[in-house]
Amino acid sequence: MKKSFKTIAYIGFVSKGLIYLVIGTLSLLAALNMGGESTGTNSALSFLKKQPFGQVLLMLLGVGLICYSAWMYVQSIKDPENIGSDTKGKLKRFIYFFNGLVYTVIAGLAFYHLFGSTGSKKSDTAYLDFLGPTTLTILFIVVGVVLTVQAVALIIGVIKGHLLDRFNLEGATYSHLIKILGKFGYYARAFVVAILAYFFLRAGIYTDNNEIKGIQDAFSFLHTSGIGGILMAITAVGFISYGTFYILLTRFRTFEDG
Repeated sequence: MKKSFKTIAYIGFVSKGLIYLVIGTLSLLAALNMGGESTGTNSALSFLKKQPFGQVLLMLLGVGLICYSAWMYVQSIKDPENIGSDTKGKLKRFIYFFNGLVYTVIAGLAFYHLFGSTGSKKSDTAYLDFLGPTTLTILFIVVGVVLTVQAVALIIGVIKGHLLDRFNLEGATYSHLIKILGKFGYYARAFVVAILAYFFLRAGIYTDNNEIKGIQDAFSFLHTSGIGGILMAITAVGFISYGTFYILLTRFRTFEDG
């Protein structure tokens, strides 16, 4: 595999891990009533901007997330790791492409926070006003189905061990602990993705409920449930685990040449 592909992937892994670390940490503080907030990607980017050297952080993060998106597109289109073109391979590559689109949007948000004004309270869904209810219904249901498939794929991948296969942990210090950290993080991510799928499917079925839901809404949903504080804390810790896993295991990631 080209060295440039690997470099892009490594930069992207660190950037993705940082986003999950910030979201998880702020949400955990909120669950413990220690001054955080039920946060999503947008709020996490606002938090980073307020930190010392925040603009530099956002610039690096935006570039890093573009790298991660590029790696997703490379896996989807060029298939450098020989995922394959059978039904299973095509589904996996489609999910990679979908993830690429998601992180392209997040990278755009990072640059928006860096160069634009974030003080406006204008609805995040105002740009969807030109779409009719039928189009919105189809769009939300399609996204909901894709997210449902992704959540199921994450759970199956953890159970079967596929998601950890490309991390060369044999002989690594604390390898057992690292695997637990990764599995817990993937389960937490699958849990939140499933909640997001529910939001989109519900929005698709009830066309008057056309607000896009994100990670912040998922954590708020957890917080308002019967045992919300506990669920939110566990999920937040899972996000922290997921982010830490991605950052620390960059050095263990192996690549299969196609």
